[in-house]
Amino acid sequence: MNITIETPFTLSDQDRETIDTKINDLSKYESRMTQVSVFFKKDDRKGRNSILSEIRVRVPGNDLFAEGTNEDAVKAFSNAYNSIKRSIKKRRTKVNEHHSPVKEIRDIVNDND
Repeated sequence: MNITIETPFTLSDQDRETIDTKINDLSKYESRMTQVSVFFKKDDRKGRNSILSEIRVRVPGNDLFAEGTNEDAVKAFSNAYNSIKRSIKKRRTKVNEHHSPVKEIRDIVNDND
């Protein structure tokens, strides 16, 4: 998996490591992620010092996207991370629910042969 972090300001090594660790933890819920992009930008909508964090996760099918804001970059990232994590879990549940009845039907048909 490829992780890209783009920011108009400097992030400390510790902040980058925190972001990398959290992004890698997402693979527990979605193993087919090919790329994760994290974008930071100064956001004028929510206040002068507000920072917007956006996360885009590339997976087969539709990409997943989330954003979060805060005055602290890591907190803005955490807000977006919590949102993208919920989206990934929800997507995984839908995929599993979609496939499970088919598998059960196949198992029943194969047991009756």
